Amino acid sequence: MVSAAFLKESNVFEGLNDAQIEKLAAIAKEEAYPTGALLYKEGDPSTHLYLVQQGKVFLEMKCDMGPTRPPMQVIIDVVTRREAFGWSAFVEPNLHTLSALIAEPTKMIVFEGGKMRALMEEDCQMGFEIMKGLSRLLASRLNHTRVLLIGERALATLTSNTEYA
Repeated sequence: MVSAAFLKESNVFEGLNDAQIEKLAAIAKEEAYPTGALLYKEGDPSTHLYLVQQGKVFLEMKCDMGPTRPPMQVIIDVVTRREAFGWSAFVEPNLHTLSALIAEPTKMIVFEGGKMRALMEEDCQMGFEIMKGLSRLLASRLNHTRVLLIGERALATLTSNTEYA
């Protein structure tokens, strides 16, 4: 049985009351994955929300480096204990925007998106609180992406300036 106390610790579920947490715990499953497992690829259908209990997951994006170089995988975010990923299960067209690679042995709580959406529709307050949590998750992921982009641009600028010095 999934721990209701652990679910309350997650940012995504922090606004839920005990009865709502119990409803979520009833539809949750615990799963374990070994290092190196590819959970899903960018563009795959998104059907589940994942909450890390223990371990680490890399969220990666494939970056095209032009016609003469192979594509490069860039780590956009590292998901650890109490953090969630898989928000695309709640937003059409329900396709993953990043790939998920298991970085070390990882235990997760997994929610089937259809069952979770049914709970959210049945209890609109619960749905609103979960969507607020997912919005916080997206804002955090967007911020990480911005920091990576700024760092990459700054490095490119420094590199190009030193070539001409």
